[in-house]
Amino acid sequence: MIVLIEIVAVLSIISSVISIILAVSAIWFSRRVEERLKKNFQRLKGVMDENHDRTKEVLQNIDNEAEDIKKTVYESQRELRETLDEIMEKCNITDK
Repeated sequence: MIVLIEIVAVLSIISSVISIILAVSAIWFSRRVEERLKKNFQRLKGVMDENHDRTKEVLQNIDNEAEDIKKTVYESQRELRETLDEIMEKCNITDK
């Protein structure tokens, strides 16, 4: 009977040590996963910030080009109107 109690005690100690080892392993693994997730998040955030900045630059360039196009169109219209006015004046054509 004493031998059986000693076996149970030894098995209890062994299972406790194994439980502690498993708990430590689980904690270690979860920390590694957390670090990996944190790195991935930081990397993704960096990429998103970079894309956001690039998008802002592209939109600003589009706005600048649209403004340049608008100025060019207005200038061309003004020059065309002046040319038409000169032609009408030279040919003695009046607005109706």
